[in-house]
Order: sequence, then C-alpha cells, then structure tokens
Amino acid sequence: MKKITLSFILLAISITLSSCLGNSDKKNSDYKDFRPESALGLYEMQVPKSMTATKGLNNDASMQFQNIYEETYLAVIEESKEEFIETFKDLGEYDDTKSAASNYQLIQMNFFSEGMEVSRMSSPKKMKVNGLDAEQVEFVGRVPEIDFDIYYLMTFVEGKETLYMVMEWTLSDYEDTNKDTFKKMAESFKEI
Repeated sequence: MKKITLSFILLAISITLSSCLGNSDKKNSDYKDFRPESALGLYEMQVPKSMTATKGLNNDASMQFQNIYEETYLAVIEESKEEFIETFKDLGEYDDTKSAASNYQLIQMNFFSEGMEVSRMSSPKKMKVNGLDAEQVEFVGRVPEIDFDIYYLMTFVEGKETLYMVMEWTLSDYEDTNKDTFKKMAESFKEI
C-alpha cells in the first residue's frame, strides 16, 4: 500500500512539475510569437503578441505597444524625409556626406540624450532593414523622473519618402531578456 501511495505521490509531483514547466515554456513561446501591426498605411512590423496597443508613451508616435508586466515598450515616430533634410540643411546641421538615415540618427540621438544621463552607448550600427538603409544604437540611460536605468534599442530607418525612429526600451535589468525580441521587432520593419 505504501508503495502504491508513494508511487501515486511521485506521479502527482511529476505531473505538477511538468505542467508548471509546460506553462513556463508556453509563456516564453507566447512572448516570442509575433503578429503584424501597421500604422498610417505607411509601415508594418512584427510585434510580440504579449504586447498591447497604447497611446500614452509618446505623443508623436504613430505606433505604440507595451507590456507593463514584462516592462517592454515600443514607439515609432515618422517624419517627412524631404522636410527633415531641408530643415537641417537650413540650420547647417545636415552632413551631405552621410545618408539621411545617418543624419537622422545623429540628430535624434543628440535630442534624445540631452535630457538624460547616459551610462553606456554603442557605436551606430549601419544595417539594411528589408532593403532600407538604417542605423541602430543601443544605450542605457536614466531620466530625472525615473529612478531606474533604462535600456534602449533605437533603430533609424530611411524609407522612400519618410524617416522612422523605432524606439524600444525596458529596465536595464531586463536587457538580456528582451534584446533579441527588440532586435527581431526592429528587423521586421518594412514600408507598405
């Protein structure tokens, strides 16, 4: 009888542990499951199914998603390439020897990092995103209102007529957990 009871208890523990592990794997696979999202009829990108649409991250963003439980955030801002080039040429801040994506990255990163304390920043990585010129920068910074270091992955994409800034961020403690997902989102960006 004790052998049967012990066998039953071990079986119950095994089932419980495997179901817990199964849920953990399911949660991880759900997070890695992506769905296409688009904005303004201009662009599309893959977003984890675990993220939900929101409007409170950035007033200028045409696409915003978040998962407040996993501390992951996405915002995409776009602007006219022609107007950007014209404005910054008039200001004497546009470098004709660089691509529009490179100029956009330099100017936006200067604006973006003005109001924060940056503790680490990568060199811009030139890349192609679905055939479009792009530059990507990773950095960790702290803004005055938030008492945590934040990891950012910023991707600046040059479209046919539009420039895009894809901003993804999380707490720096979660950088290693979320970096691959952020890169997958950024690399899925495409104009429609």
